[in-house]
Amino acid sequence: MDVPGNVPDSINCHACNAVMDLRGQQAFNHVDCPHCGALSVVPVQVGNFLLLNPLGVGGMGTVYKAVDLSLNRYLALKILRKKLAAKPEFIESFSREARAAAAVNHPNIAQVYSFGETDGQYYLAMELLERGSLDDRISTLGKLSEKDVLDIGHQIAAGLRAAHSRGLLHRDIKPGNILFGEDNIPKLVDFGLARAQHEAAQATSEPIWGTPYYIAPEKLRGQPEDLRSDIYSLGATLFHALAGRPPFDAATAGEVVTKHATQPAYSLKTYAPTIQNITAQVIGRMLSKNPAERYDTYDELLHDLHEA
Repeated sequence: MDVPGNVPDSINCHACNAVMDLRGQQAFNHVDCPHCGALSVVPVQVGNFLLLNPLGVGGMGTVYKAVDLSLNRYLALKILRKKLAAKPEFIESFSREARAAAAVNHPNIAQVYSFGETDGQYYLAMELLERGSLDDRISTLGKLSEKDVLDIGHQIAAGLRAAHSRGLLHRDIKPGNILFGEDNIPKLVDFGLARAQHEAAQATSEPIWGTPYYIAPEKLRGQPEDLRSDIYSLGATLFHALAGRPPFDAATAGEVVTKHATQPAYSLKTYAPTIQNITAQVIGRMLSKNPAERYDTYDELLHDLHEA
């Protein structure tokens, strides 16, 4: 992994506040304080931020747990890959992600603190969410309880309604983009593919960047997208959490894409026979191939998720 900054010459021990010499140390290693023996991580400094450890790597950059030195606040810092920072289109995409997320103030949308450039690095400072993703929970548990999945679905749909009220579509809803904080509240992250509704409403032949397991059929066909496309992706995500597998699976991404575009999803009860019929019906409607057969308002979807 490319380290985006430099190891500082020294830091203060978090336990005894003694100065620790870090010269010659490798980034993100652990070192013992020579005074009290407490273990500390070797940070990396980027501008006014200290990076403590990587949290995840994506197509556009790496997210780190970091400290904002001016505010003494822990946060998540997403740093754009250096090779992409030389290309204006990627800087614009990164900036668009920041603007989209910052435009929505809602408890189920991860908060954005700032966006900028420092020491040649483009960064996005965000709320720190350290209790893992929905994807992590599916990997650990296989299937989640119906109650938990409906609660997560209701909260994320409420966040999407707030984004929609600001004229935004997320366009990449998936289990890995639903994170949990210390309060266990699910929050939607990664607005990197977000578009204004008037832009998404135009037919396009742009490459498919979204995750194929959860992508709406109309997007695969290059047809216009709207809030029903996000509802489809949320439905596929909830299906996966309840069934322990996505609605469509295959040996290759191309085959998954073909199934999304052409085949109706199996009933959720095929893989989760104990769930309520109403839950299977709600998620089945979210996954309708024809957008006209899906929910066309978040209010109606939220009502049915609550009733389930």
